Amino acid sequence: MGPRASIPLVVLPRNYVVIVTGGDTGIGYETAKFIAMMGPTVIIACRSKEKAERAIEQMNEEFQQEKENSTQNIISDDRLSLEFGKLDLASLKSTMDFVEEFKASERKLHVLICNAGVMMADEIVTEDNYELTYQVNYLSQFLIMANLLPIMKTSGNDVRIVLVSSAAHKHCHYDANYAAGQRMKNHDPLQCYSNTKLYQIMQMYSIDRMLEKTHVELYSVHPGYVAKDLYRRNRHFGSKFNCYRCCLKCLCMVKTPRKGSATTLYAAVSPGLKGLSRAYFTHSRDAPAFPSRTARDRELQDYLLQCTIENLKEYLPEDFIRESLRTVKKTNTKSSTSQ
Repeated sequence: MGPRASIPLVVLPRNYVVIVTGGDTGIGYETAKFIAMMGPTVIIACRSKEKAERAIEQMNEEFQQEKENSTQNIISDDRLSLEFGKLDLASLKSTMDFVEEFKASERKLHVLICNAGVMMADEIVTEDNYELTYQVNYLSQFLIMANLLPIMKTSGNDVRIVLVSSAAHKHCHYDANYAAGQRMKNHDPLQCYSNTKLYQIMQMYSIDRMLEKTHVELYSVHPGYVAKDLYRRNRHFGSKFNCYRCCLKCLCMVKTPRKGSATTLYAAVSPGLKGLSRAYFTHSRDAPAFPSRTARDRELQDYLLQCTIENLKEYLPEDFIRESLRTVKKTNTKSSTSQ
């Protein structure tokens, strides 16, 4: 856990609880492992119990290696505190089952890392009738956050939500229909992915406005390009993506999952970031960067929020819906006043 990956060195108590979606592979795996080595309980939220259990065993083996190498600032326990949480983000029912199971544990939640992400070459429609990338990367993780916010609000004075976005959001053609949950007229894997990463940043701004008087803070990060994560499900993305990938390789911009996790970890646990909610980070230990102008557009943020509330209204707490609509109304009132 030395300077190779710029991992923040923080010691956290065992009853400190962290959820990492997609924590069984790639960036999520490294994120869950390194946070667990700081001491807290980390819940790996993913579809396969078998894969999660293999990941947990491997993390513990790597933890033993770190101890044998006399790595500083890691716990001395025999094993890491890692748990599996069953979560299929392609299903709203599964997502709500995960939420209810966590609520039933009556534990606090200190950090929620919305890390899971996919990019699919072919258009796949979920059981809820949404395009898969939209539901997995954005909609279902929004649902987790919205339902667990009441717990997070009472979990301490430094509670964080980290949304793993991407610099790809700067290159998307904003699709309002896709933001509303409709399928693209012509499926484009890179545009689906880029739009969902844009929506995550927009979500950060919208939800942060609802949490200004709480101790819950939101950050969005660009972890860098980690090839294994981005196209592990299907390699047939066509010439546009292959060209993009080759350019990144030529520029030596392809990261290992370990290095890719550094920015997420920085946002999740660095004490110095307290009070910097609504920040977008592209590198660990760097000052916040500016996301695209589209991501910062208040009207587009409110439009996305309204669409999301409409799509998820039967699954969302009434208090959350009321506060969301109140936030949108404030925007509309300010716009009318200024005209």
